[in-house]
Amino acid sequence: MARTADSELTALWLDALDGRAAALEQRLASDSHLPGPRANLELAHRVADCAASTAADRRADALRVLEHWLRDDPGEEDARREYLAAVAALSAGALLSVEPDASAAALLTEATPDRRWRVRELAATGMQRVLAADPERGLRLIRTWLTAGPLPARAAAAAVAEPPLLRDPGLARSAVHVVEQAADLLLAVPAADRRATDTRVLRQALGYAVSVVAAADPAAGLPLLERLATSTDPDARWIARENLTKSRLAPFADRLAVARDALSRA
Repeated sequence: MARTADSELTALWLDALDGRAAALEQRLASDSHLPGPRANLELAHRVADCAASTAADRRADALRVLEHWLRDDPGEEDARREYLAAVAALSAGALLSVEPDASAAALLTEATPDRRWRVRELAATGMQRVLAADPERGLRLIRTWLTAGPLPARAAAAAVAEPPLLRDPGLARSAVHVVEQAADLLLAVPAADRRATDTRVLRQALGYAVSVVAAADPAAGLPLLERLATSTDPDARWIARENLTKSRLAPFADRLAVARDALSRA
C-alpha cells in the first residue's frame, strides 16, 4: 500500500513540474493535519524525496514549484499555506543534498528567517539532509547563516544539533563551533534588545543545542558549556542552566562540576 501511495505522490509531483500543481497542492493541504497541533511530517519528507529524485533537466521546474509555495504568503495566518511553504523549505534542502545548486541553496536560506515557525523548522531539517549527504557542502552554507541574523543562526544551530549526524567526529567538532558562534551572536546583542522575538527564538534553540553537541564532542563542547555557566551574562547562564538539565549530559557529571558550582552561586 505504501508503494502505491508513493507512486501516486510521484505522479502528482511530475504533474506539478509540468505546470499542473493544483492536485498536489490540494493533496498536501488536505493531508497536512493542519490546523492542528502536529503537521504531517511524514508526508513532507515524502515530497522532499520526490524533489530529490527529480531528473537533472527538471530541477529548474522543481525550483519554480518550491519558490511559489515558499513565497505565496498571504500575510496572515493560513496553516495550509504554511505547510506548503514548509514542505518547500525541506524540499529545497533535498535538492541541495543531491548536488551543488546555488538556486536551491538560496531558497533554503530564504526560508531560515521566515515569519512562520514551521517553515523555519523544516529549513533546518532540510539542511540536515544536506549535512548527511555532504557535510562540507552543508557547513559552507551554514557559515553564511551565522552572519545573517538571529533566525538564520537559529537554523544553523538547530540543523547541527542532530545526534545521528554527529556520529561523524569531524562533523561533531564543526557542530560545536557552529553552536558556539550562534551563542556568541546572541551574547553580542545589547541586553536592551534581547527581548526581540527573533533573539528569543535563537536563545530557546541554544537551550538544548549546546548539550547535544557537547555530548557528541565532549572535548570541545564541555568547555563551551563551562564558559557559558561561568559568564556574568544572564542569558549565557540561562543557556547553561537549561542544558545542564538534559539527561544526555549525565555521563559527564564529574567534568561539569565547575559549571554546576558556578550556577549554584548565582
